[in-house]
Amino acid sequence: METDIYSEDAALLGERQAAARTLLAVPLLTARTHPAEFLLVRAHEEWLVQRFQRVLGYRLDVADDHARLIKRGLTPRSTRHFARTTGVAFTPRTHTYLALTLAVLVEEHGTLTLRRLADQVHSAAREAGIDADPARGLGERRAFCAALLRLCELGALSETSGSITDHQVDPAADPHLFVHTQTIRSVAAHLPRGDDDVDSFLAASHDPDPDGDQQGEIALRRLLAENAVVYRERLSDRQRDRLAAHQWRAAAALGNLLGCDTEVRAEGVALVMPDEAGAGPRFPVDDPVGHVALALVRRLSGRLNPGRPTTSVPVTDEELDSALEALGGEDAPVRAEWSRTAGPEVPDPARLRERVKALLSDFGMLDGGPGEWRLTAAAARYGAEVDERVPLIQDNDQHSRTHPDPARVSGDDPEPEAPADPRRDLSRVASVLQAVANEKVSATSGDTGDQPGPGGGDDGGSD
Repeated sequence: METDIYSEDAALLGERQAAARTLLAVPLLTARTHPAEFLLVRAHEEWLVQRFQRVLGYRLDVADDHARLIKRGLTPRSTRHFARTTGVAFTPRTHTYLALTLAVLVEEHGTLTLRRLADQVHSAAREAGIDADPARGLGERRAFCAALLRLCELGALSETSGSITDHQVDPAADPHLFVHTQTIRSVAAHLPRGDDDVDSFLAASHDPDPDGDQQGEIALRRLLAENAVVYRERLSDRQRDRLAAHQWRAAAALGNLLGCDTEVRAEGVALVMPDEAGAGPRFPVDDPVGHVALALVRRLSGRLNPGRPTTSVPVTDEELDSALEALGGEDAPVRAEWSRTAGPEVPDPARLRERVKALLSDFGMLDGGPGEWRLTAAAARYGAEVDERVPLIQDNDQHSRTHPDPARVSGDDPEPEAPADPRRDLSRVASVLQAVANEKVSATSGDTGDQPGPGGGDDGGSD
């Protein structure tokens, strides 16, 4: 039986792209935490090193027991904070213990006890002028143990006897830990210098709009690769022009590296990863937070459909809180179902609300903050369903489906509505098609699409 050379090439490229997607989602990959994926990275090391550097400007270091993708130029929106297993984000105190522990362990080798490590962390804190002592009380001990558990999840520490959670409960417990020194040294990719302050250190790590065309295009690819959705209106003028002129070239480069498709719309661009790419964050998520987030998006998409092309619509705090209370509040019927099923922890209603908002913000479907929330266009892809479990709110304008009809309130017969003008709908469809056509023409001709048409009017193109 003959072997199809094209099938071999496709399978080889598929392996490389799967390894690249895993590294993008899990920048620190170890043989202990992801053995199969790490072997794949080792097998295609040369290709991955070259492509990550060329396409995204990222450096990939591959050692005997771990691989580290060193990213640069990330936006604050695309960076993900450390969190405990319960989903609670690390507090500043936990981050302090994480940094102190890393400072101690970079020179350690082999096995040491947890209590000895706690003493060394306390000494390092005193030397740095920081008030931190893991043995001072339950709160300090919990923060310290959360940092150690995170290092175990990363594959930088291993529990050889006993458990870190034992010490968290009982300060007399003294489990033994094995230090993977080379991995510990790779946890922090960019170490601050002695003369750095907070502002200068953060500014040096992120330049959203580089001057040079090559660096600007690399920064644009990073935005597309690291963010669920990139909206044109949030880009600077220069980056929006680059996106219009080079979006198809960026899509081809990222597709070759990651094996993804690119969805280009009038409001923005999104990468669509293959279904089997499960290493990174995905939506919907199969846990209570993900279930409520999906139900919330579907419900808001149905209630707040503007009926016209737009990039986002406002969501009132009352609308958001009412929906979250009905979908996952204390009296929500689904909470009883969650408690019966074996699976993840069920957050209390207050924490559930915050995690749902954070999840939707990470995926670019909910933007803003209290008093200025907005549902973005990306949420519309998950359907438009009016959820009857959520009570209607009589606080919207006269065009809202929840606004009371004055004629019905007064008891008078309402006047018949004027028939809808089909030409308005046709004009709206034509304008959307024209915007898409402008995007494709600008991508092939180099025209940004922002200049007026031959007639000098304003209807030759739009963002």
